[in-house]
Amino acid sequence: MTKHIVFDCDGTLLDTSQSRYSLYPDIKDLLINLSTNHSLYVWTARDRSSTLRILQELGVVHFFEGFCTSDDAYPKPHIGGVGQMLGEINKAHACVIGDTVNDIVGAKNFGVKSIGATWNKSANLDSLIESGADFIAFSPLDCLSWLSNNLG
Repeated sequence: MTKHIVFDCDGTLLDTSQSRYSLYPDIKDLLINLSTNHSLYVWTARDRSSTLRILQELGVVHFFEGFCTSDDAYPKPHIGGVGQMLGEINKAHACVIGDTVNDIVGAKNFGVKSIGATWNKSANLDSLIESGADFIAFSPLDCLSWLSNNLG
């Protein structure tokens, strides 16, 4: 049984608050842990070229099996892009992790679970809860046990 984890890029994987982008603390550890038995993807409003370049420069692009960017589909929360990327999957085995309402609403529109990522200081906790996040994570590693217990 394959489990699918879809990450937002800016504000979830990438800290874009500085002039030089970096991974949030513990993101690489989360990716390493999840990559052993999950398929990982990126669903972002960022363009394809910069998404791939930045993730390559930060040494994590190889963790991801697929990418849906602003060059590929309508923006979130429209589900066209994530649907093209994931295809026909068992939606009980999929989750979107993101820091914005569009990430959470996009997950709900596609029919999968969602994690509201609040390690980004500009993430709005109340909005993530109100938009229906299934779980709120305060750090990337908070996602591990929840995903283990709640996907399929």
